[in-house]
Formats: sequence, C-alpha cells, structure tokens
Amino acid sequence: MAAAESATALRADAARNRERIVAAATEVFAERGLEASTAEIAARAGVGEATLFRRFPTKDDLITAIIAVQFEQSAELASSCLEEEDPWRGVERFLSGMAERAADDHGMSGAAKERCMASPALADARGRVLDLTSQLVRRAQKAGVMREDVAGQDLMFLMAAVASLGELPFPGLRADLWKRYLGIVLDGLRPDGASKLRPGAPSRKLIEFPEVE
Repeated sequence: MAAAESATALRADAARNRERIVAAATEVFAERGLEASTAEIAARAGVGEATLFRRFPTKDDLITAIIAVQFEQSAELASSCLEEEDPWRGVERFLSGMAERAADDHGMSGAAKERCMASPALADARGRVLDLTSQLVRRAQKAGVMREDVAGQDLMFLMAAVASLGELPFPGLRADLWKRYLGIVLDGLRPDGASKLRPGAPSRKLIEFPEVE
C-alpha cells in the first residue's frame, strides 16, 4: 500500500514539475524570445536543468508542449462561446479572445512556432479545436447571422491574420490595433452584401495532418 502511495505521489510531483516548466517557458519566451537559456527557464520553474531536459530533451519539445496547452485553452474558450445564447456573440467572443491571446504571444519566432504547430503529436488537439470552431460557424449560419460559404478552419486563419499585426516592424503601432482589423473581419463574416469567396476554404485535412519535412 505504501509503495502504491509513493508511486502516486511521484507521478503527481512529476506532473506538477512539467506544468511549472511549461508555464515558466511560456513566460520566459514571451519576455526574452527563443534565445532564452534553459537554465533561466529551469530557475523560473524552480527545478534543476536535469529535470527540464528529462521532460523536454529539445527546445522543440518544449515549444510543442506550450502549443498543446494553448490548443487546450482555445478548446475551452470555444466550448464556452458555444454556450452563448447569441450565436453571433459566440463567434465574436471566440475570435476576439483568440486574437488577443495570439497578439500577446511574441516570444516564439514564427518559424519555430509554425514548425511545432504542425507536429503530428498535436493532431488530436488541432482536430478538437477545429470541431468546436466548426460548431460555432454552423450555429451562426443556422441562425442566419454568418455567411454560408465560411468554414470552421477559416476562423483559425482569420484569427492568425489579425494577430500577426503584432509582428509588423513598426514600433509606433498601438498594442490593441488588432481590434480595428478584427472589426473589419467580423463585418466580412456577416451575410449582408457578401460576395462569393474564391478560392475555397483550405482543406481541414491539410490543417489536421500537414505534411511536415
């Protein structure tokens, strides 16, 4: 019995360490970028570097873990938005929340984040978020408040486009400028005056199971 309790305690301790490392890495990358040292991340997490490397042998492993948490947070947000009484308000709150979170995430370089974002290890997480965004879209379309030629994956690309404003090399731009362009995007999702979109929406399969080199 004591051995079983000890094993359970060890697993719980390992899980807490992992969570602390991911949280610390998220903060340190946001402050210092990917050039931040593993020693700094370990110190912020309150663990030794050996513990960090045991959990995350490479920096890509650590970035993938951060993105997995972000996917989980996105799924939680989408689920909450599906409970909105007003379907349009659900779409609006989802896009706003996602864009704001992404606009604040400048710690990881685009190349590194994109490489890990397409990781096969994240296929289930991507699929879950796509399922929920598709539900948001279908619900709004059924209510007649969203144009009929929009797919769930379109929301993901639109959010990414709005959030990328923070990567522009113009230091004088307002931090909340993304809200202006999100407003334009939301107006474009409305059915009134919509013109036919070409080309069509990107394949969902392309997002869930990208071919990575």
